[in-house]
Amino acid sequence: MLSEVLPEGATRYYSLARWALVDALRASGVGPGDPVLVPGLVCREVLAAISVLGASPAFYHVTSQLGAVLAADGGRSAKAVVAVNYFGFPQELDTFRQYCARTGAALIEDNAHGLLSRDESGQWLGSRGDAGVFSFRKTIAVPGGGALVLRRRQEMPPAAPVRPVRRVLLRHHTKQACRRVAGRLGPVRAAAAISAIRRVRQSFVPESTGSSHRDDETRIPIAPDPPAFVSRHITAADPALESERRRALYGLASRILEAADAVPVYPRLPPHVVPYGYPVFAAPSRVPDITARLARHGLPLLRWPDLPEAVASAAPEHYRHLMVVPFLW
Repeated sequence: MLSEVLPEGATRYYSLARWALVDALRASGVGPGDPVLVPGLVCREVLAAISVLGASPAFYHVTSQLGAVLAADGGRSAKAVVAVNYFGFPQELDTFRQYCARTGAALIEDNAHGLLSRDESGQWLGSRGDAGVFSFRKTIAVPGGGALVLRRRQEMPPAAPVRPVRRVLLRHHTKQACRRVAGRLGPVRAAAAISAIRRVRQSFVPESTGSSHRDDETRIPIAPDPPAFVSRHITAADPALESERRRALYGLASRILEAADAVPVYPRLPPHVVPYGYPVFAAPSRVPDITARLARHGLPLLRWPDLPEAVASAAPEHYRHLMVVPFLW
């Protein structure tokens, strides 16, 4: 299955998906001063990939159904446009394809959340544009790793040397332990056990001291070459088990929040989608109740995303009320 998503010869591996996006932009001809269209509803760290090249982000609006609204005209045409498959659900690409046909922009599919998902036609997410960007730690029990898949293989950037990244080894072993727990207990019962393992790890590993929001948007904190063990454990992953686990947790989260004042972003789970989590809209006043309901089953609730500074101050309500029950390890 994964060989279909990440075809040999067309795939390049990285430490983080942000570096994969850097090379996707490079392959699209993006350079200093060029605009790159990205959604306003996006993690601020994504902007670092644009900043590394000296390019500039231009934000498009995202509806409450998480669809894109691209201006029909006006403004300078972008060299590339980024479409996000939010939470592993397929983004509708017709609007993007029309923009690219009109302007010559490259279409980059941000599939950080959807490694194992397909659209209604059965096409793998991340394979529907000129380039696809993947983040393994959002789906598989590894602490890092990203990938770039290009439609035209001759544009693939040269591979960087692979060297170990020792500081992620503890997280790596923790995630492997979590994967074994899920295999023995089943997808739903494992949620509470995995939550406990995560808390134990955090008691030994201090949280990152962090950087300013501005730093998050302008620099990528580690080198691009991936940890040596990432590709080995990606190929050893069990996509069927992970798909079953995530789809079962989606059903569990839906049942838990059925009586809560939380509005699901997606009314149904399509058969080909392997979700990153269970996304909902929730007013701040309802968050404590929703959090408590989920905690009884070992499930967390996170606000998503940490918006870019240029967007946060005037963000529409649905940007600010979006939360997710993540199914991470």
